[in-house]
Amino acid sequence: MKRKRTILDKKGFVEKMMEDTAKAIDGISKDIGKSVIDYTFVPGKDILETDDSVIVHVDLPGIKKEDIDLDVTETRVRIKADFDITQEINRGRHLTLHDRKSGVIRRTVRLPKKVIPQDAEAEFENGVLKVEIPKQEKTESFKVEIK
Repeated sequence: MKRKRTILDKKGFVEKMMEDTAKAIDGISKDIGKSVIDYTFVPGKDILETDDSVIVHVDLPGIKKEDIDLDVTETRVRIKADFDITQEINRGRHLTLHDRKSGVIRRTVRLPKKVIPQDAEAEFENGVLKVEIPKQEKTESFKVEIK
């Protein structure tokens, strides 16, 4: 004879289902939090101004030169860099850790003076992008005789 299911049998099933759902939500929450951190990285920058030019340094550690897009206008520098970094750590014979991060870095830097974008020069060395752009109006100083 078939036993009739009681409310207590259903309660255990519902509790198991809620526990599984909570675990899934926790996992998704951690993934979303990690993604937000990975995708919102804003690289550090320095802006230097000389009499003739504006120089921008942007830190892009772990990025390859060929993955950087650079756009310069009269008033700003825009940088977009794709990254896909894999790190492997071996700890003994039985433990290997893999860490993989990928995403896009975007940074827009407002320039203190108008520049000549077509004359910009850029170089990338040791994880630092250096962009040097001549100013439109050069700052020159002249001695003025006081009368």
